[in-house]
Amino acid sequence: MSCCKQKKETPDPTPGPSFDDPSIHEDYKNYERDPFLAFIPQLGRWGFGILSNELSIYGKGVASAPSFTSKFLKGTYSFYRANPNILFREILSGFTVAIMQVPESIAFSFVAGVPPLSGLQATWWMAFITGIFGGKPGMISGAAGALAVVVTRLTASDGVLSYLSVDERLNVLYMTMFVCGIFQIGFAMFRLAKLVRLIPETGMIGFMNGLAIIIFMAQLPAFQYCSEEPLFVDCTVEQRQWLTFSGQPLELSLVLVHVACCMAIMKFWPMVPKIGRWIPASLMALLIGTLIEWTLFRQAIGQGTRVVEQTAPIAGDPPRFDWPSIPTDSQTLSTMLSFAIQLAAIGAVESVLTLQACNEITDTVPKISDSNQECFAQGLANLVCGLFRAMGGDAMIGQSTINIMNGARHRVSSTMSGVFMLLFTLVLSPFINLLPIATLTGVLFMVVLSTFQWKTFIILRYGRLSDSAAIVLVTVVAVFTNLAIAIAAGIILSALVHAWDSGAHVETDVVVKDMVVNGKRVNDVKYVHVRGSIFFSSTRKFVNMFNIAEDPTTVILDFKDALIIDHSAVAAIQGLSHRYALAGKRIIILNIQQKCVGRMQRTHGDKDKLHTQMSHQVADLESQGREGEEREENVADSTSSEPKDLQNLKMFEANVDGIDTELNKLIDNNGADVQEVDSQHRA
Repeated sequence: MSCCKQKKETPDPTPGPSFDDPSIHEDYKNYERDPFLAFIPQLGRWGFGILSNELSIYGKGVASAPSFTSKFLKGTYSFYRANPNILFREILSGFTVAIMQVPESIAFSFVAGVPPLSGLQATWWMAFITGIFGGKPGMISGAAGALAVVVTRLTASDGVLSYLSVDERLNVLYMTMFVCGIFQIGFAMFRLAKLVRLIPETGMIGFMNGLAIIIFMAQLPAFQYCSEEPLFVDCTVEQRQWLTFSGQPLELSLVLVHVACCMAIMKFWPMVPKIGRWIPASLMALLIGTLIEWTLFRQAIGQGTRVVEQTAPIAGDPPRFDWPSIPTDSQTLSTMLSFAIQLAAIGAVESVLTLQACNEITDTVPKISDSNQECFAQGLANLVCGLFRAMGGDAMIGQSTINIMNGARHRVSSTMSGVFMLLFTLVLSPFINLLPIATLTGVLFMVVLSTFQWKTFIILRYGRLSDSAAIVLVTVVAVFTNLAIAIAAGIILSALVHAWDSGAHVETDVVVKDMVVNGKRVNDVKYVHVRGSIFFSSTRKFVNMFNIAEDPTTVILDFKDALIIDHSAVAAIQGLSHRYALAGKRIIILNIQQKCVGRMQRTHGDKDKLHTQMSHQVADLESQGREGEEREENVADSTSSEPKDLQNLKMFEANVDGIDTELNKLIDNNGADVQEVDSQHRA
């Protein structure tokens, strides 16, 4: 089907009797282009305005904080005193979520290459701070896999900081989380949470797939051993060796049994009546796995598997403040800064998406302010984590979903999950040291299976080629680089595909007819009604719609249903005008939308010529003739006084409203007379 439809002689009813407004032309004429360097003070005023506005907002917030806190605490106390059942449900849900976070925090600590205590304390800080200041009550944060898979490149002995010692790499990580928190607070101040809407669904699918694959790859050290160092975490990559059936058949078999038992328990435990719904499956898997390890394997068989105490033991120490001391060379500082930006972006994206998922569950209308508030809370929590030797984190969609589905709708649940996590860290550290690494691997294998988007294969088989390419691209880039670069690659690819598709949606309706231009009749005018968006991707198709050699001397471009998006569109229109002028023909431009006028005025090469093209008075010849006939008929109707029907004669006209008024007066008078006679009779 052709996008360009050309007719001859048949008038087009769409233009209407008038195409332009003289007042608009005066606006075009009076439009003045800004000086060349005017953007510099404008940019300064814009930045200063944003900064002063933010400072004013935060100043008012600090000034009103005492009274607000007092009212909030009193209101909260009164609410829960009147609704103790809600308080009990919130605390119970927070306790359940905290129990579920213990194994995952430990597992993600090993993924990130940090001590388990660092992951546990990160979960406590993240849950507690975001529970108080977060944008969505009931949303859970903690040490998460999305950041852990990026952090491992900082802490690994063969990573980007391989030239540093273990303690120095950890200090760089903690300083990175401190800077990451500052960036996330900046995201909130500049209201950047709205940029998440640029991420396409295919990009999110690739993001989740890449995350699942990275978590799976991070579990492979569970099938390794090291005999050269007392702790597995102290061994380098070269010192670690794979368990094989030819070398260590019994230990490898026990590791596989641990993984299989853990995955089976997590799969089928929720199906157990009553208790399966109250006790988390991951907690039950850890309890049974630890029981099997220390009774059946070590006591009966005489062969054990590696446990947390042999990998990276933890002690139940409370959080302590420690300013990270890092090398000040340029390579370390640049690496820290680049990773801080990546972690801030990944954490903000996952947190905002988790908030949106929670809003869908609770049927809450999403607000951008909530997303920015969540970014601020995440940044504050990561900043504190960096000062207390914690690995940092972000929102956890799994725990948040479970918490909300348990009925939690307030901040008590998420805040208490952090408090319970701190208590578990201080009290349960001896038990945590007994956990088998293979059991934690089984827990994370189930996380991998639930994280991976299995609908990917349906999209790859039946979906559009560009969607499949975007999913594969994001997944591959996430595995071989990092998640932040993968998301950026997905956005760029989707934007290019959209630009390509939108460029094909420019259409025109062409009619050659006689028209009135500036009060004069012009024969054989080519009227072109343009529809669609004209920008860099569609300009070639737009220009190819015209044949300068065969077109008449007057061509009218009507942009009533078109948008001029960028300078490529302006340049295309300017080029057409120039080539028509060289051929002794003219172009008339009509109905440029107001939001496009400034763009054309600012970037068009010949402002006077543009004003001339946009200032013509154009009318349809047939429509103007009809207007004249209608005016003549109206004049004839107004001057003719002869009645056309008998009922219109003066003698048959009656003032109905006047008659009704007279009747009402008579009734009122008669009523008054009756009342007077009645009163005299009684007297």
